[in-house]
Amino acid sequence: MKKATAITAMVVIAFGASGCSVADPDTSQIVLHYSGGAFSSQQFEYCTQPGIRSTGGSGDFDFYYPAGQRTYVFSDRPGADAPPIRVSTKNQTELIVRGAITFTLNPSCEPYTDSTGREWKGGKLQKFHDTIGRQNTAYADSGGDPMPDGWKSVLNIYVGAPAERAMDNAGIGFPWQDLYSNVDAKNAWTKAVEDRLPQLIKDQAGDDLFIINNIQLDKPDVPDSLRAELENNQAAALRQQTAQTDQQAAQNWPGGLAAYQDYQQKQAINKAISEGRVNPLIVPQGSPVIVGGAR
Repeated sequence: MKKATAITAMVVIAFGASGCSVADPDTSQIVLHYSGGAFSSQQFEYCTQPGIRSTGGSGDFDFYYPAGQRTYVFSDRPGADAPPIRVSTKNQTELIVRGAITFTLNPSCEPYTDSTGREWKGGKLQKFHDTIGRQNTAYADSGGDPMPDGWKSVLNIYVGAPAERAMDNAGIGFPWQDLYSNVDAKNAWTKAVEDRLPQLIKDQAGDDLFIINNIQLDKPDVPDSLRAELENNQAAALRQQTAQTDQQAAQNWPGGLAAYQDYQQKQAINKAISEGRVNPLIVPQGSPVIVGGAR
């Protein structure tokens, strides 16, 4: 009877151990551990730091988030988080901006009280999870797992949208020509974006839940439609300049306009021959040449 009791106890212990939650983040993840189980409300317990394994109770929950610097890329290159951002300008022409924002999800798990008087046992990381991450399913479920689509949605809402507002607000102070071709204007615009963006992101998130480490903005580019218009205008100006040059040359050419046109025609024929676009027909001197003769 004692033997059976011992075996039963071992089974219970084994079952209990198998039901424990285990947080096993890799070195690029931080974990929030919540107790509660399926039949009670979840309560924050503690954070597990990158690369450290911890064990919780049966039915507890672990939520994995990125630790350390991450980069939000807006570009048309493969693998970007979002497409290029369209920026308004003073003369109502939109430019296209590519770039990247390097940031860190605030990793603080130290208890604090926010501006509304609410206490957060798990610090700003818990506030991020409870107010943003949970609703968007922005967390990974296991160590080493890639971040889900919900994380990308969070970045678009809380990093990308403020970045677009910051660029627009700064861009309306400059004509598009200056942002496109004037280095000083581009630098002044970039500085304005850098000054405004951290506060806009904080306002969007409701607290400094994201730490901005670096902002990299490429030279603003023109959309394809405007680029085609600029190229056409440049080509038209070049044709006009060439025509004016030809007219001046013809006026000063020995023999006048007819002699100049004959010279130009011979030059065109020589160029076509040298490029292999026509084959010259060499006729011995004094040989008769019949063109289009009837048979």
